[in-house]
Amino acid sequence: MSGNTYTLVVREASNHDAVDVDVLDEDGFVETARQFSYGDYGVRTDREDDRPDRIEEEFTVEAGSVDVRLDRDGHTFAFRAVVDGEEAARVEVSDADWDLHT
Repeated sequence: MSGNTYTLVVREASNHDAVDVDVLDEDGFVETARQFSYGDYGVRTDREDDRPDRIEEEFTVEAGSVDVRLDRDGHTFAFRAVVDGEEAARVEVSDADWDLHT
């Protein structure tokens, strides 16, 4: 497959109240970045130290524009890399996976 290789990176923010989502290009530079606050989705964590492991999903596409979107379904976040209006990669994290509470 021709195209450029990107990596969708999902990780909890260092202050434990949000999720940072980046799309990195093949050289490791940030193509796009967004932060999603837990409070906007009615969840929180009581964590003060360790963060969950970061999650990475690599994908290869011919890209004009790259964006990050978030869908929330019940107790699961779906972080999506959207390229030219089409989903190119997805990482799902349930509240239980990251010990989030309402």
